[in-house]
Amino acid sequence: MSRKFGTCAVLTFFMMPSLCSAQDLPEITISVRDYANVSTEILTKAEEEAHLVFQKAGIQTTWLNCPQKLGKNGPVGCPLADVTHLALNVLPKVLPNSGHIDGLGMALLNDKGTGYYAYVFYDRVQQLAKSRKLGCALLAEVFVHEIGHLLLGPNAHSMSGIMCPHWKKQELTRISQGGMFFAPSQSRIMRDRISSAPGGRDLSPGE
Repeated sequence: MSRKFGTCAVLTFFMMPSLCSAQDLPEITISVRDYANVSTEILTKAEEEAHLVFQKAGIQTTWLNCPQKLGKNGPVGCPLADVTHLALNVLPKVLPNSGHIDGLGMALLNDKGTGYYAYVFYDRVQQLAKSRKLGCALLAEVFVHEIGHLLLGPNAHSMSGIMCPHWKKQELTRISQGGMFFAPSQSRIMRDRISSAPGGRDLSPGE
């Protein structure tokens, strides 16, 4: 893992050669904009744990920690979101009129089921993490869940696993144990869509 500070902090993680070459995996890049002023330690740990969940699904992730305000074309290394580059915004609290009464985050999808922007409501994550003693694990899993919506498109929820829509006692226990992952079918869909994009990174959910 490497982390560089400046205009844009970059986090890149690689699989061990004995498992698989990182260059062989389909890749996505995620720009994180922290509007909640999360500590560097907590944010780094959450990104690292989220990376491992995607890695288990066979997807390589690069995390860019970007400034809150972007220029028209974005700063160097933190381009604006598109099909190859997703944006994850950590907000201090829920967006007004979002309709998410008790959600920990949300992903924005258009009528075709395509989207590049996800949001995490840090106050709610903090409150639940503290009450359940989940530490950084909950934030990491919320990152993964919302990015999962962008990669899987509409109807991404499942009966169990990371894309379960309601995390109750069983799911929270699995989060504390590091046992929340994508289902094999979800992992395959994400890999196929990323690999089939122009340049090998198609994030469109398709028809």
